[in-house]
Amino acid sequence: MKMFILVALACLASSASAEFTCDDCLSFAGKLGGYLQSAGSIEEQVEILVASVCPLLDDPAGCETGVRTWWEGIALAMYPVFLEANSVCGLLGACGQKSVVKAPTCDECAGSITTVAGVIESEAKIAEIIEFLKGDGFCVGTGAAEGCGVYIDAFMPAAMPVLASVLTERAETYCCDLSDEGVCC
Repeated sequence: MKMFILVALACLASSASAEFTCDDCLSFAGKLGGYLQSAGSIEEQVEILVASVCPLLDDPAGCETGVRTWWEGIALAMYPVFLEANSVCGLLGACGQKSVVKAPTCDECAGSITTVAGVIESEAKIAEIIEFLKGDGFCVGTGAAEGCGVYIDAFMPAAMPVLASVLTERAETYCCDLSDEGVCC
């Protein structure tokens, strides 16, 4: 998910002559995190995951119950850690350096988000998210750590590729809606 922010931040402005600063990066990262954690977005994520992931698992009804019970908590635990603005913008090089990056075109922004989608569905990133969620990040606080851990192990490897495909499908919309200048609008 950190990679999503790194690439998506490049979509902050629409003008080829605009400059991309640390403050711009932090602003976009905050908007994206806020959007993904909003009640409306979480409700939409629940419906997408129930419709796309649960039918693929051994216990679709149990999966649906788990998504409806736990996804809000999973999202609210996962997004602030994996989309933390300061660390993401630092990794991007937008903060802590004097450099300025030119704003990308719509094609560059959308293509970057598509590339990030490939990263967040990678086995390594999924394993990192699972480890975090099974520990203090989420399951320990549920009071059902063992059952939660089993659910996370079964669910997240199927969920992350679905979330990645949503990023790809909606790349231009995210570039438009989440940038200050409306890249791709």
